Amino acid sequence: MKKRALSFILLLSLLLCACSGTKGPISTSPVDSPGATPTEPSSSHQNEPSEPSGTDNGNLEYEVDKLLSRLTLEEKIGQMFFITSRYNTDGKKQQAMDDALEDLLTTYKPGGFIFFEENLDNISQTVSFIEDIQKTAEIPMFIAIDEEGGIVSRLDDAKALHSTIMPEPYVIGITGNEKYAYEASKAIAEEVKSLGFNLNFAPVADVFSNPKNKVIGRRAYSNDPKVVSQMVAEAIKGTYDTGVIPCIKHFPGHGDTIQDSHTGIAVVENDIERLRQVEFLPFKAGINAGVDFIMTAHVLTPKITDDGLPATLSKTIITDILRNELGFDGIIITDGLEMNAISKVYPEEEAVVMAIEAGVDMLLLPVDFPKSFDAVLSAVKRGKITEERIDQSVRRILEVKMKHIIGKEPTNLNPDEVLGSSEHKELAKRIWDEAKK
Repeated sequence: MKKRALSFILLLSLLLCACSGTKGPISTSPVDSPGATPTEPSSSHQNEPSEPSGTDNGNLEYEVDKLLSRLTLEEKIGQMFFITSRYNTDGKKQQAMDDALEDLLTTYKPGGFIFFEENLDNISQTVSFIEDIQKTAEIPMFIAIDEEGGIVSRLDDAKALHSTIMPEPYVIGITGNEKYAYEASKAIAEEVKSLGFNLNFAPVADVFSNPKNKVIGRRAYSNDPKVVSQMVAEAIKGTYDTGVIPCIKHFPGHGDTIQDSHTGIAVVENDIERLRQVEFLPFKAGINAGVDFIMTAHVLTPKITDDGLPATLSKTIITDILRNELGFDGIIITDGLEMNAISKVYPEEEAVVMAIEAGVDMLLLPVDFPKSFDAVLSAVKRGKITEERIDQSVRRILEVKMKHIIGKEPTNLNPDEVLGSSEHKELAKRIWDEAKK
């Protein structure tokens, strides 16, 4: 591996100074429940209102702006991309750092990297790969995974990881006990954190309101928006209480569609009042619980918008509704841009620019990362996107990283002990038994 440049050392020193300069440490606890313990929810946990964390917000904003001012335009754009590498240049599964991946990461400096089945084999391999990815980064990266429990479990794809497969969210919803949403999400977060992940693309905040829906289905907690809202809020808290960042998905709601946006265009046939009464409720609950990430859905909403665009690319959905009406000021990330609902309809160099114009902060899984990066850079240089608009997104990204990642101690969870632990397996069995009653 190449050694990191001197600029990394200088910037790392800046970041550590920034953290130490706050009035107390930047906590990895959830911003809405600073008193919660890392082992179990307190007796008053479920009724506590959202409260700010121990970090001085004004000081955090100052440190974020100071770091932002030191980044070049190219570095800022890099922070807005969330990429992967499933296969290396030899066509083999990408399960370790190599020169090609290192060159990509150090040249474009993406803000995040997501792991899939192809990237996972065993514990030592996964831990080492994540460590090597972070070593390339001047600003620590979001290292993410989709670990929802049930059918969406990347860790289960690598049997040598011997992870615990939690019951699918719908089973947890059947119990009617939101404590299980908290405990299951906390257990999942412990397992992914032990490997080095700091972000989990979960929980699903969709409402399973259409029994013909196959893309969401039992990945959702319930067909009742109130149940989904309760479960999502507790799942967020359980994830944060372990020091992992959650991401709720898929806004404005993918649970009442028939089509699968992975394979084609999906349509939401409901009007705005229906969404306010059903689909939006779990997202509002997530926002109230302090979630930092919301993922979009590539769904058309013809009864709400007249732009003919999927939600991911629609300013009406992203800015007017999610930002302004629902009041979310965290990171908005696209669902995978490689999905057919986007990649088969829009040239990628247009889609990434349209997403930013709509109000998106991070661009997940571009098909051609360098090409997409150049498209955004070109859009800024020719004035189609202002650098101030780029700064808005990067400021949000850096703020979340400073709250939860930058300057934090490495995980003290032993993956050999945490993954598939007897405690986690007993929890999974208890949930299943309760759901069968």
